[in-house]
Amino acid sequence: MNCKNVWRGTVSLLFLALLQWSLASGQDFDFPELNRFEIVTSYPVYTPDNLWNYINGGADAYNALGFRDLHIAEYKRGKKHTVKLEIYHHASVNLAFGIYALERAPSYDFFKLGTQAYREKGLIHFLKGEYYVKLTSHSGNRKILEALEELAYITEDMLEGTIEFPPALSMFPEKGKQENTEMYIAENVLGHEFLGKAFRSTYKIDDKRFTIYLFTENTSDENRQMLEAYLSKYGLSAGDEPGEKFHFEDGYNGFVYLAWEEGIVILISGLNENHTELAYDYMSEILDRYE
Repeated sequence: MNCKNVWRGTVSLLFLALLQWSLASGQDFDFPELNRFEIVTSYPVYTPDNLWNYINGGADAYNALGFRDLHIAEYKRGKKHTVKLEIYHHASVNLAFGIYALERAPSYDFFKLGTQAYREKGLIHFLKGEYYVKLTSHSGNRKILEALEELAYITEDMLEGTIEFPPALSMFPEKGKQENTEMYIAENVLGHEFLGKAFRSTYKIDDKRFTIYLFTENTSDENRQMLEAYLSKYGLSAGDEPGEKFHFEDGYNGFVYLAWEEGIVILISGLNENHTELAYDYMSEILDRYE
């Protein structure tokens, strides 16, 4: 065996290991400047493999929604005042919206920053493109809280990406829709492992509460496979032609209404068999918008 080759191979492996460690532990990221604050970047770059070290049990939800990496910086002013900036990068606009929507509540104080933002004292969270951004401070000082908001706007301006909500959200009818209840569910829709990648919004009409799910990311073949897997559990079939509307009893979720076209599947849950006209009206409106 050639000792030189062994030595070179060992050095190469050691170099790669050190490079990987450096990339995982260092902040190779251009954080924005904030006047009169020192930037501290001692946190590692978190990835799907080690995110649990930072947010423990919450990591599963992030990873299920396409989490890629997290960069963190602290902005310090003196010994007492700190603003923390966390930038979560996800694999797509839809997935970033999914994690943002999962952590918001309809009652929050929303305002326009990026796609959407909400604030509480010492906290601003916002969405832009593939990024979900969190800024926090435990300081009650007015100037520090003003700096936190200034940093939010600077960061939003720095990040690339759309400021529009995912286009599929525009297909939800407005009548009865509960504001800021839209979500994106990557997997296990209605508790079924074969139902995934759906947008959801909740509705209230008089005393009737129900939920509409839109599946818009699959190909026509993928939709058919998904529906056959779902409906075959109940002795049903999606049929040969798209556009049909029907309803059935889902053993887990009660009455379910369903319609599909080549590139979209609509599910409505929460209504009973006496609400067929209402469900079909909503389905027809969505299909009209889709066309």
